[in-house]
Amino acid sequence: MLARRSDSRGRLSVSLIAIGCVLLGLLLRFLAREHATTDTILYHVPWYIFARDHGVGGLGEAFTNYTPFYSYLLLIMAQFDGLGQPLTLVKVMSFVFEFGNAIVVALIVWWANKAPSRACIAFCCVWLAPTVIFNGALWGQADSVWTFFTLVSIAAFMQHRNGILPFAVAVAVKAQGVFLGPFVLGMMLRDKIHWTWLAAVPVVYAALAIPVVVAGRSIASVFSIYIEQADVFHRLTMNAANIWVFAGSVPYQMGVAIGLVLAVLGGLALAALLARSRREGPEFILLVACASLMIMPYLLPKMHDRYFFAFEVASIGLACLNARYLPFPAIAQVSGVLSYLGFEREIVMGLLPAALCNTLLAIYLVLDLWHDESGFHFPKLAWLGYAASTAGLFAYLLLADAGENMSLTYLLFTGLVVGTALMVIKGSRCASVPERSVAGSAPGHPPVN
Repeated sequence: MLARRSDSRGRLSVSLIAIGCVLLGLLLRFLAREHATTDTILYHVPWYIFARDHGVGGLGEAFTNYTPFYSYLLLIMAQFDGLGQPLTLVKVMSFVFEFGNAIVVALIVWWANKAPSRACIAFCCVWLAPTVIFNGALWGQADSVWTFFTLVSIAAFMQHRNGILPFAVAVAVKAQGVFLGPFVLGMMLRDKIHWTWLAAVPVVYAALAIPVVVAGRSIASVFSIYIEQADVFHRLTMNAANIWVFAGSVPYQMGVAIGLVLAVLGGLALAALLARSRREGPEFILLVACASLMIMPYLLPKMHDRYFFAFEVASIGLACLNARYLPFPAIAQVSGVLSYLGFEREIVMGLLPAALCNTLLAIYLVLDLWHDESGFHFPKLAWLGYAASTAGLFAYLLLADAGENMSLTYLLFTGLVVGTALMVIKGSRCASVPERSVAGSAPGHPPVN
């Protein structure tokens, strides 16, 4: 009887915490509802107004430079036009999928360990994550949409189901869905999914495009969206904290070619590692998915500041499965906000420490996959140093006129942030165990058809 009462009280506490976080998240989004960027003013709001004024008949026009899926979302939101300003309703689209992302991550954690408290923490952390608030509430961007289908795909594979269809939808929403490609390829090889399932990617895109084609939009226009998007900017990095921050002198065409080769090789290596590894369990599967979502935007050129969004969200679930991965989402959030400030406040000096920290994350993701490290302890001094140095860096960037000049103060804070980030990651990996022998490994998965 006492155990039942204790269990009921625990569930009630978890529910109350979740409700409180939902309300806090809604409050933050409400307060940021009128915040506008040049992207929302020049693109998203005019797209919404066009969808509202023309209705379904407007689908025949290429009134956005996004895929048809986004046009459908705009038409749906236009049905609620009287309930808010255009900018607010554009942001509501992101809010819905952000909430969905929080639920999917919480379900992933719940399915893995049946711990309500951890699932609640996962939900609250995703819903209130700084980069999530930046992306949707402040910027009105739609990265939460393709991330939602990416997470659904990961969740399906973690349960030994075929997750290619939600992956195909993610790619059909935005090209960034392909970041999960190495993981999907590795799971296909691991679970013996027939290669013909790859046809789902173009088939799903074509199926989602049928309404706009029927409405009168040319097929060539629909299927050239990603090519046109790739040709908009001619810079190796659009404030993305990746390897191209360190390659400012590399010619554009050469950098694009090198970056594509690096990404293909890195993706194939990751897929091969997943296919051949004898490690099992939801934690390992989610770890490889996070590696895919980190390494692809880290190596690819022409990336935007917000293209690490899916990794930032998925890594929260990974940390809730195993506390030794806590540095991943913590550092990713700091790096993400530093990158966002490059566009939000034109503070580009934050890109260097962000790129250095993302480099550490990428390296340790690969090392963790390669060596199968385990063990965890909480390096209190390292975390304290990281928090203090990060606070100092943000204060310096926000209060000082950093510009393009690398002052001694800036270099000091950058070194402290990167150094303490390294200490935090290393401190969370205090022990190592060898790979399990073939005889002692778990049996393989049944084939998925």
